[in-house]
Amino acid sequence: MAVIALKEPSTLKVKFNHGADTNGKAIIKTKSFANVKPTTLNDDLYEVASAVASLQEHDLYEVSKVDNTTLAE
Repeated sequence: MAVIALKEPSTLKVKFNHGADTNGKAIIKTKSFANVKPTTLNDDLYEVASAVASLQEHDLYEVSKVDNTTLAE
């Protein structure tokens, strides 16, 4: 039997550098945005993340898209 892959909504994660702790380790905090359409282009998501980052006090560290796929028979 063939397995069917169903694309579910993705999540956009935007990480910010909040400086360093007392040991010199970077403090990274994440803002997540759920229910992103799985068909959204990566360029568009990065543009949104950049716009959100421009409104923040802290520097942008990383942008990631987490795709979700359900597998069924």
